Amino acid sequence: MTAEPLLSIRDLSVRFRLPEGEAVAVDGVSLDLMPGEVLGIVGESGSGKSQILYAMMGLLASNGRAGGQVRFQGQDLLSLPPRALDRVRGQSLSMIFQDPMTSLNPFMRVGDQLAETLRVHQGLSRDAAWKAAVAMLDRVRIPDAASRARRYPHEFSGGMRQRVMIAMALLAKPRLLLADEPTTALDVTIQAQVLDLMAELARETGTSIILVTHDLGVVARLCDRVVVLYGGRVMEEARTETLFDNAAHPYTRGLLAAMPRLEAPLTPRLGTIPGTPRSGGGDVSGCPFAPRCPDRIDICTKARPPMRITGEGRRAACHLVEEAQ
Repeated sequence: MTAEPLLSIRDLSVRFRLPEGEAVAVDGVSLDLMPGEVLGIVGESGSGKSQILYAMMGLLASNGRAGGQVRFQGQDLLSLPPRALDRVRGQSLSMIFQDPMTSLNPFMRVGDQLAETLRVHQGLSRDAAWKAAVAMLDRVRIPDAASRARRYPHEFSGGMRQRVMIAMALLAKPRLLLADEPTTALDVTIQAQVLDLMAELARETGTSIILVTHDLGVVARLCDRVVVLYGGRVMEEARTETLFDNAAHPYTRGLLAAMPRLEAPLTPRLGTIPGTPRSGGGDVSGCPFAPRCPDRIDICTKARPPMRITGEGRRAACHLVEEAQ
């Protein structure tokens, strides 16, 4: 018997009102996340990756609006009133932001910030919440956790601050963790440690993860499945090993070609995708990648490509791919 998805997104759109018109950041995205799964959402800057997470969390800018459906544990997050959404965000749904220094309160001790989460959402006493906060800091391998809990964010390194954010996000043992490029500002050694820590804690707690990133190396290290986004639309979806071995969409192949590989011949320059990423604008009738696609044909600029099932557990939105028989 197939398990029910923990998260089911259907036809999600995110639009922003601007003086010059309406910008479409997310355009009809649909995807599922299974319990215990780690899903990567990849694409260039401006592809709409982060806006999917912000829409789910109710954190869009004041000029933004979301449409469609985001069902999580039987509830549509987009239609929940603010207080009900606060309860979901505090207990079942957590998020790690890209820059921990702007996410942590610089005027509060780190331990107090973690303890506040437990006091507000789980009703723990001050002492019990503090002990649990110190224990979680120790669990994310912050040395001398009891002493460090009494320090302020500026007294921590970037990698340690990101560990604090992971600890805060996992304190309530959420069913789903949203991670918005959580290792972008870290050097590669600390990045690997943080990613391994996220994966280890997720396995221990049974937490599912959606990881937003532009780094395919991070995806290869952590994710079970990948969704490739461009111009606010899903271009391709597949299991990680399938995507890396045999990408179906020209955009995915371009991203993979731009990755440095140890086994590849040494060349003066990495591969690139010609042109510039599509910036937010109005609705696009054809494929948003068509202006940059080396394989485009006439229909690519005129008709929206259908999402075709190209194999078991994989799909692609391209006029040039064939439906699996």
